[in-house]
Amino acid sequence: MATLNGQGSPNYNRENRPWSDLPADILVQIIKRLSVCDRIRFRTVCKGWRLPVGLIQGLFPIPKLPWTMEYTWMKVPDSNRTLTVCKLREPDLHNGSRPRSYVVETGMVEGRSNFVDAEACASRDGWVLFSKEETKGSWLFFLFSPFTKQVVSLPRLESIRFEEATFSSAPTSADCVIFVAHPPESGKICIRIYRPSGNDKTWNIYVFDIPEYSRSVQSVAYMGGCFYCHFGCFWRMTSFNTANQEWQIIDITDHPSYDNDIVIDDSDIFRYSNPNYLLECEGELLLAYAAKDKESDDPVQLDDEWFFLFSLDWKTKVWRWKNGGWRNGLGGGAIFIGKTSFWIPRGGETEIVADRVHHYSRGIPKFFYSPRDCPWECFLEYRKKCKICYHPCSEGLQTIWIAPPRGF
Repeated sequence: MATLNGQGSPNYNRENRPWSDLPADILVQIIKRLSVCDRIRFRTVCKGWRLPVGLIQGLFPIPKLPWTMEYTWMKVPDSNRTLTVCKLREPDLHNGSRPRSYVVETGMVEGRSNFVDAEACASRDGWVLFSKEETKGSWLFFLFSPFTKQVVSLPRLESIRFEEATFSSAPTSADCVIFVAHPPESGKICIRIYRPSGNDKTWNIYVFDIPEYSRSVQSVAYMGGCFYCHFGCFWRMTSFNTANQEWQIIDITDHPSYDNDIVIDDSDIFRYSNPNYLLECEGELLLAYAAKDKESDDPVQLDDEWFFLFSLDWKTKVWRWKNGGWRNGLGGGAIFIGKTSFWIPRGGETEIVADRVHHYSRGIPKFFYSPRDCPWECFLEYRKKCKICYHPCSEGLQTIWIAPPRGF
């Protein structure tokens, strides 16, 4: 309550409060300005600064830009210890500022022997799925969160090899499912499913028919309770429903097409060396093809990948070129491609890198968007002016994309 003093100026009754008992609205304003890791440290300073989890989740909704995880694990000869380097690096969200790097662990570490030579398969909700061939015909799988250092070991998988693996959600959730696809053989495919929260501590094995002439699983994705397998050709895709264990061959009926229904001859794409990536995008399945023009004499162009992006029209069962090119087609979201790949929706930090496909080329972070929207020569100039947000890979370290955990 305010009163007037002798000079006609208001006097306010001040309330003296200790720093450990700041009002919630003040705490919110402080936390909004902190990075993810600093928010965690902030809550540990004193009990009074621990806002309810529900309030924090409301303050920091996804989307957040992915971070990069840099790592290497090397076995120390004649020792049970492992030489470890594992770091997290935030994107550079402000011009001229250096992104923060956080050391997860470094030096000689006990109990990391399974990490040596492990390969990243997929990333989701702050976790990474790793695989490692322990002996011929025997594979180790585990999930690792560099944000918490938690490790979730999975049962040993006995198989000569596998082709793709991914998971549905963080292993701390009750609905987490790990999916592994093996090489097709004689018109059949073997897949394996594991639920970390279930009572059955073994892999469930299923064998199904596959589309005709399917040679290998090129990419997998999880969406809406189903795992989807893409076999490297526009006509060959399947789905596995985790609830009822139903396997479905998705019959793609025609060549992919542009917005005006002009048919694309897939030889125009397959003449290139082109990995492909199946991604989930707000209830839509996206298929991103990477292509390099091997016949180009331009060394800059040789060092860059072009990306063709298609969405599956479920009604007509046709892959269609994304409507309106990249900028409208991605709807303000962004794609991150590599050993771990995913799409992030529009809004929040995504606005800085919206409507682009981000990837690393020879250790250098780059992005691409469709030449339909911008001629190649203009795109190169445009990219020089745009903010990249990510730094080159550290020498000797593997680098993957990783999204911060939900609620951060």
